[in-house]
Amino acid sequence: MRTLACLFTFLAALAASTAAAQTAEMTMYVSVLDGDKRPVAGLGPDDFVIREDGRTREVLRAGRTSDPIDIALLVDNSLAMQPHILDLRRALAPFVTRLADEGATITLMGMADRPTVLTGYTQSASELTRAVERIFAQPASGMVFQDSVNEAVRSLTRRENPRKVLLVVTGEGTDFSNIPYQHTLETLKTSGVQFHAVVLTDSRRRFDSQTERERGIVLDEGIERSGGRRHDVLTSMAFSDALATVAEDLLNQYKVVYGRPRALVPPTRWEVSVTRPGVTARGTLVRSSPGGTR
Repeated sequence: MRTLACLFTFLAALAASTAAAQTAEMTMYVSVLDGDKRPVAGLGPDDFVIREDGRTREVLRAGRTSDPIDIALLVDNSLAMQPHILDLRRALAPFVTRLADEGATITLMGMADRPTVLTGYTQSASELTRAVERIFAQPASGMVFQDSVNEAVRSLTRRENPRKVLLVVTGEGTDFSNIPYQHTLETLKTSGVQFHAVVLTDSRRRFDSQTERERGIVLDEGIERSGGRRHDVLTSMAFSDALATVAEDLLNQYKVVYGRPRALVPPTRWEVSVTRPGVTARGTLVRSSPGGTR
């Protein structure tokens, strides 16, 4: 009997270790907002529901995260933004200062004519604010939205930090992009980058060009699929409030770790929700970094 008991104990331990070996831990960074678009605090593992291809996964750990963020901040500095540049600089300065003070590493890039690095990745608030002060509308220029988004995503995916954010602040001026929107959507899909945008909209404007329509597709589908959010503003004076909302969202996200059975074919879609009524959740799945971590 003692021998049998030892055998059963051994088999149970072996089964548990085999199950553990067949399960991978996956990570999502999740924003949870209430009906007034304010971050919801105090959630734990039992509050989150993760599904992959419709199958519910076990949530192992969940809590508000203090993991550092890498942010690629794309700004529209094309000629069309000339009347709004002062408001843009006034809004960006407190945004980059707040995020840098919280440990974020930020690069600032322009979108006029070609993707242009205004300052490399840094945690220096003073360096970032100096770069913001140097933002001017480039004469006789149009934006290259698709080119800039692809370049920014590439710069983020080369970095080891798994928590990656792309933030675009743009108007709806002429777009001279050379990259098709399907390529941009695929790049975003495989990157693990969370995509947010603040868009100065004009309800009177007609989108007659194919590039402008494609930009709209990326701003809608790319943002939603990535777990980010789009903020439309009707006046550049509202840039400050919109960017403050983005900052509040990023600084109050949850890190949710769940178990995924190891399989030869990875899932094609995943979703996150919360059991608490009246709130919405969006999450970004962490992809493998260049170093192979998750």
